[in-house]
Amino acid sequence: MAKFVKWVEAGPDEWLEDVAVRSLDSRLQPVMHYVPLAAKHPERDIENVHQMRVWARRAAAAMSLYEELLPKRRRKWINSQLKAIRRAANDARDDDVFLQRLAGDTEHAAAARPLLDKVQRHRQDSQRPIGELWKDLFELGRFPRRCAKLLRKVRLRGEAADAGPVRFGPWAASRIQPVMDAFFAAAGTDLSDLGAMHRFRIAGKKLRYAIELLAPAFGESLRTQAYPALQNLQERLGKINDLASAQARLKRWLEQANGSQQAAYLQEMLIQEQRRLEERRSEFLAWWNAKRNTELQD
Repeated sequence: MAKFVKWVEAGPDEWLEDVAVRSLDSRLQPVMHYVPLAAKHPERDIENVHQMRVWARRAAAAMSLYEELLPKRRRKWINSQLKAIRRAANDARDDDVFLQRLAGDTEHAAAARPLLDKVQRHRQDSQRPIGELWKDLFELGRFPRRCAKLLRKVRLRGEAADAGPVRFGPWAASRIQPVMDAFFAAAGTDLSDLGAMHRFRIAGKKLRYAIELLAPAFGESLRTQAYPALQNLQERLGKINDLASAQARLKRWLEQANGSQQAAYLQEMLIQEQRRLEERRSEFLAWWNAKRNTELQD
């Protein structure tokens, strides 16, 4: 099984263009690995769909970070396809998670069985966009070819090119600051609101992806101390988001439920998810405070 590493290895004195090529390639290669697996063999491992979506997000983050070094037309095309890849994986991933939960509910097996069959049929339908995407972008190597061409065109442009070669370290320092500012601005909002909490989670995800790409330009503590603390924060927020997503998904299935037993089962699951969501949210608000915020900023 292929092993892809989220950390980019580089030195602060390396040329920016060299690090950019290596960083972008390290994000695009996993996408090219997981999409065919998710399209052709979904039954072998549901993790393939999940990894397809995760690495498409990481690739999009790298494309955004190095935007100024990329040709506009090729950049826009790759970004558009990465967005399509993420979207194609969404329903399939949600179905996979829900199916795992239903299959594991042995206590209510009789009520879960009809719903399990229904979700399995929906999962088959949600596989179709992944297959179509693979056929369009990967069957004849279209996406890999475009990525290879993009990497060959990575370079400084315009006035930046006229100023001469740029070292990775100083450039990285200027690029991570706005992402950090956005994150801590989101941390200062009213996080008792689920919408604000969601935006805080997204800002944290962007900061995590930036650190994975830029950490070699800074001291070791960014990777060994700040990143684990941020990861812990993100995991807590992720669990809340998962519960909110599950709640929305259960409401959709409840609207489609036919049969009192199936509807009653879904209603009970929905009540449980709402209770768990409130518990997780209360726990988070008690845990995340001004002291933790300051420690993370330091």
